[in-house]
Amino acid sequence: MEVREIFRLKGEDAFRAMEFALTEELSTSGGMVLSPGGGWITQPKSVELLRSKGRIIYLRASPEAVARRLRRVETRPLLAGRDPVVALGELYEKRRLLYETADIVLDTETLARQQLIEQVVELASTLK
Repeated sequence: MEVREIFRLKGEDAFRAMEFALTEELSTSGGMVLSPGGGWITQPKSVELLRSKGRIIYLRASPEAVARRLRRVETRPLLAGRDPVVALGELYEKRRLLYETADIVLDTETLARQQLIEQVVELASTLK
């Protein structure tokens, strides 16, 4: 089931519960880079599960940059039917302090894609 369908049929709370269950399951595995959605950070239990096992890296981007990168805004339940820059700006302001608690912050607007990949791989390799 697509995320937008889960939101539509079951609501955001059900989606977040599923997201936590998957985080819990994956927290017992090692050797991976997990890339959850932006709302994941709002779940303290999920954050603590992963923080105790590895590093949390925040790939910072402005709402404008995120909007430019999105391919299908209509598939994003919290953005659908709204101006994506405005919606992303509101979400960013609500979550900004949580994002900033990451162990490492990488600015995606000042680094080239390959540089970001190399830095994430390097950081992940130091956890082995």
